[in-house]
Amino acid sequence: MAEKQYIVFKLNDEKFATNIHHIASITDYASITSLPNGPAYVDGLLNLRGDIIPVVNLKKRFKMTDTAARDKRILIARKEDVLIGFLVDDASQSMAVDEQDILPPPKIAIKKDNAYISEVCIHENELIIVIDFDKILTDDEISEILEIN
Repeated sequence: MAEKQYIVFKLNDEKFATNIHHIASITDYASITSLPNGPAYVDGLLNLRGDIIPVVNLKKRFKMTDTAARDKRILIARKEDVLIGFLVDDASQSMAVDEQDILPPPKIAIKKDNAYISEVCIHENELIIVIDFDKILTDDEISEILEIN
């Protein structure tokens, strides 16, 4: 049976996942330089081995309460030739899920402002929402962030 590979991450105490192919790397939370007049969901810029990467706070982007987390991580995603960091509370494991345990998101749950939910999977009796990192930001939002950079 075919499997899909995911990176599991947490926002507050909720588990989410994304396709492993969307993630270029995972790094520990490091010094982020704030962006004056940047979008509210962008925490700032990260210098990662000479690459200057905008960092999107996923809790702010998803309009979630921002509780303090001990082990913040940054998922570095590549959209075409652009690197974008996504701040999460934790990202320390991958998981393989059989295709039979992957379901489309419920239509009632999908709206225009959360079209980034690509599927739902069942893993170890847990329901985990899968986020498509290519759809978190619109092309216009990416352009706006890159113009500030």
